[in-house]
Amino acid sequence: MKFKLSSNVIAAAFPMLLSLTFVVLAAALPECAFAASTDQDFQSLYDMLKNWSQGTLGRSIALMFLLVGLGVGVVRGSIMGAVGCLAAAMALFIGPQIIDNIFTALI
Repeated sequence: MKFKLSSNVIAAAFPMLLSLTFVVLAAALPECAFAASTDQDFQSLYDMLKNWSQGTLGRSIALMFLLVGLGVGVVRGSIMGAVGCLAAAMALFIGPQIIDNIFTALI
């Protein structure tokens, strides 16, 4: 007699196994939870890239995104090109703040 699991059983058990894996890893490696606040090796690089993206360089690139999106929208006759480029410009400017908030959030 062979034991055969259907794909539905495996698909149903996968999220539970993945959650269990994360719980075990979090219990075994608690020092990894503080990784965002203890590492200073690349802090100068991070500060430089953050200042670039939120300074005049980031604003210039965001404006270029918008202008290119508007140009594509005019050529195609659709506003969707401008929407995508506007989303990219917002991600460039707001992204570093979101990343800071994710990695330094208090539980």
